Amino acid sequence: MKTRPTVQRSLVLDAGLDKLQAFLLTMGPGDEVSVRRAVEISGLDSAQCDAVLDALARAGLMVRLQHDAYVRCSLH
Repeated sequence: MKTRPTVQRSLVLDAGLDKLQAFLLTMGPGDEVSVRRAVEISGLDSAQCDAVLDALARAGLMVRLQHDAYVRCSLH
């Protein structure tokens, strides 16, 4: 039985998000990650990584820098 392409994409996406999440959880306040580095870590594409990092910035967990990188904020 063949696996459907959407299922395979979902598994790849889930695995990539898991890798990215594990990395992000190790970050401390002031640590920086670029979209390029997130792509290397996760295997996801740059648009997906940027969307995750941007969502974290909108939630107040990160700040986006001008050079396509994000810095982890401290939580007070």
